[in-house]
Amino acid sequence: MYRQLTSQQRSQIFALLQRKTQRKEIAIIVGCSQSTLCRELKRNSTAKGNYLWEKAHAKALERRKRTTSSKKLDSVMVWRIKQMIIDHQWSPEQVRGVLAKESVSVSIQTVYNIINADESGELHRHRRRPDFRRRPKGERKPTKATNIPNRTSINKAI
Repeated sequence: MYRQLTSQQRSQIFALLQRKTQRKEIAIIVGCSQSTLCRELKRNSTAKGNYLWEKAHAKALERRKRTTSSKKLDSVMVWRIKQMIIDHQWSPEQVRGVLAKESVSVSIQTVYNIINADESGELHRHRRRPDFRRRPKGERKPTKATNIPNRTSINKAI
């Protein structure tokens, strides 16, 4: 499972780097992979290449703040999505597409979550589903392609 480095791990890395310990041993002692350690040193070292754990931790926290997190949709947007499904009987893919044209980013999974959270079951009834039609038992299967009678070849038509 993915875990970010803690400030204690960063201080350990700093202390072991001061003792000129090999990176492989540092990774074992700290309890992370060598690639995680290399990425940590590359991302959080100073411009001169020094690794200071306090600055490294501050940089990591700043990056964590900048990342996008899953934001909860406001109630107006949820209501709008519900209305699209009920009024137009649109699929979640269609709802997402319409909102994308309006520069609103909503994932298809979010629309499905709204449908599944609806306790009344109304959204399930109005949601568009793929059409899996079956032929009636008595209907013939399509025949294979046959030659066209009296056809003229393209080469001979000139």
